[in-house]
Amino acid sequence: MNTSINKNCPYLEDKCKDLQCDCAKYLAYLDAKDEDKVKALMEEYNFDVSLPDWPFIMSMQKSFESRFHSMEHLSKEEMEHWLDRYCICIEDEMAEIRDYLSIFGEPIVSDKSELKKEVIDILHFVMDMYLSVLAKPEEITKAYEKYYNVEIKNDLILDAYKIQTKHINEYLNFSSDDNNDFVLIKAMFKMADALRLIRQQISWKHWKKPSESINFVRLYETFAVLFHEFINLTIITIPKAEDIRGIYVKKNIENIFRQKHNY
Repeated sequence: MNTSINKNCPYLEDKCKDLQCDCAKYLAYLDAKDEDKVKALMEEYNFDVSLPDWPFIMSMQKSFESRFHSMEHLSKEEMEHWLDRYCICIEDEMAEIRDYLSIFGEPIVSDKSELKKEVIDILHFVMDMYLSVLAKPEEITKAYEKYYNVEIKNDLILDAYKIQTKHINEYLNFSSDDNNDFVLIKAMFKMADALRLIRQQISWKHWKKPSESINFVRLYETFAVLFHEFINLTIITIPKAEDIRGIYVKKNIENIFRQKHNY
């Protein structure tokens, strides 16, 4: 391995010392920093950057995820399979966030500049969950409006961030004197509760007789809860709502480059 290059890789792990070449993650990381390559990639996939944040991000995620499994005409069993898998993926991403916390001693990862990417990785799987049951951006927006009893006038991400910022201290029961790691832990527990609500809508227990159908009305209500908890997580970790789109696009592009490098 060329350690003179890779020593600054944000994905460097102990196991990397056994590699003989630069891995797909590192090569994609470099590609994502090359403006010409990024521009060419955006043109290759014909992403409509004129869309508002929420529909743009969902369309970009659908383009990415459709490479791995069908996003259309899924059976009930297939939908439930992917809902369950994405719950696991989100839980795994939350476990990675714990690597940045000092609550259990010295953090495993000291560079908290990468924490925002971990939070955006959760957004990837939140959207994959929505897409796995063919939910459209406007349907998630309507579910959120009903859950929070508000009207989204502009964009779901930007408006929800603004709305929830006003109430987050009271909702998570913390003050400015609290250790931010504890606040983050609270937010992740809330998200874990939302995942539990989603699992209650599907037949994921192998020892229990499967339900005959999915109650999509109730499922969308739980989707709104999950989105609400995700936005709280971003408020704690990402200073401005406008940054969410930029961080997402950068990480999504990096993920596409990873696939091009046979990740």
